[in-house]
Amino acid sequence: MKRPNVKISGLKKKKRSRKSTPLEQSEVRYRRLFEAAQDGILILDAGTGLINDVNPFMVKLLGVTRTRLLSMKLWEIGLFQNVEKSRSAFRELQRAGYIRYEDMPLETRDGRYIDVEFVSNVYKVDGINVIQCNIRDITERKYLEVEKAILETVEEEQRRIGQDLHDGLCQQLAGIALLAKAL
Repeated sequence: MKRPNVKISGLKKKKRSRKSTPLEQSEVRYRRLFEAAQDGILILDAGTGLINDVNPFMVKLLGVTRTRLLSMKLWEIGLFQNVEKSRSAFRELQRAGYIRYEDMPLETRDGRYIDVEFVSNVYKVDGINVIQCNIRDITERKYLEVEKAILETVEEEQRRIGQDLHDGLCQQLAGIALLAKAL
């Protein structure tokens, strides 16, 4: 039986999707990794320090729009209190190819300071040097370290007071008890 040749307006034929190449699949995986990372990531021009790419976590961490960040240089995002110190660190990164700061303050757009770990390295993409900066928020970890140190200090003080009470007061009470028995 022959089907009637009828056109239905408004419906389009589905476009066949072609199978993606291994390179395209790899690009998608790495883009998703970049976008889903729970650390801030900046990709910089190694010559100028201009930010070429930034992941969503970094946008949220700083409270600055992606568009604004893409017009900034590394030393303009609030990592260093002193712009010259930041430029000096950038020159060191260019020279050494790697730089790491275990604990540094990062100022957000709203003026808050966040403790961060900052790791950067230089690598080539299509023969051109780029810099990748990984920025991890360690504020909570630092808070927990301080809290732990305070608790340890309090416990040590409690032990010392307990020992002082035992050594001093207990000795005196024992002496009084002996005197009371003697009377």
